[in-house]
Amino acid sequence: MSYYYQGNLAMELEKQSRSVTKTTKRTIRIKPTIPTGEKLLYLLFISLTVIGLGMVGVRYSQISQMNYEIQSTKKENRLLAEKNATLKLQIEQLSNRDRIQREAERQGMVYNANAVHTIGQGKVKASSIQQQQPNQP
Repeated sequence: MSYYYQGNLAMELEKQSRSVTKTTKRTIRIKPTIPTGEKLLYLLFISLTVIGLGMVGVRYSQISQMNYEIQSTKKENRLLAEKNATLKLQIEQLSNRDRIQREAERQGMVYNANAVHTIGQGKVKASSIQQQQPNQP
């Protein structure tokens, strides 16, 4: 009813404006998505990257384990070297000639100078150490 308010002139303007408007078709462009081949290429690249990082992580873990084993082996080696040094010192003390002679005499053995030979000077010769033979009654 607004056209009565404005009169006949408004009706004519409205009719003209309706006929003047052009109907235009809008073409909507849909952006094309990423092609399937390119998607597969991206997926392959991401998969290879994840697999590579996983392998690096596993290898780093293996290296850490090896380093731990090396450290424990070095520690064990050092302890065994100390034990060997102690045992060598003990062997040296136990193989002392005077100690062996005292131990033999304590067990009742008799020293026989003719049975003693020194080796290592090129030829074997009898020892020049003379000891008294026990007197037999």
